Amino acid sequence: MSWGEGPHEPSAFLAGIGKGRFLSKGPFAVLERRDARGWTEVARYRSVRDANMALDSAVAGGGRPDSLRVVERHAASNGVLLIAGAVAVGAAIAIVLYVVFG
Repeated sequence: MSWGEGPHEPSAFLAGIGKGRFLSKGPFAVLERRDARGWTEVARYRSVRDANMALDSAVAGGGRPDSLRVVERHAASNGVLLIAGAVAVGAAIAIVLYVVFG
């Protein structure tokens, strides 16, 4: 089961809170596993080298090599969304204060 599928699990976007995924500037690597629904994220790593080491360990531990892969991704959009959300909340607070006290 991946993030966001269970009734008490956060969405894939919110799953990164507290794990340093929102404000990371550079790319990161994701270890993915193929199942009946497609490619599912298993773990995230700060470098492709770390993800490749985890892939080697998984294959050595009995995982099928054709069902695992490492993908490099960029996290810049998460930072942009976080900043845009903060600006929108600030603007909403300013409008409410203007209407109440204006």
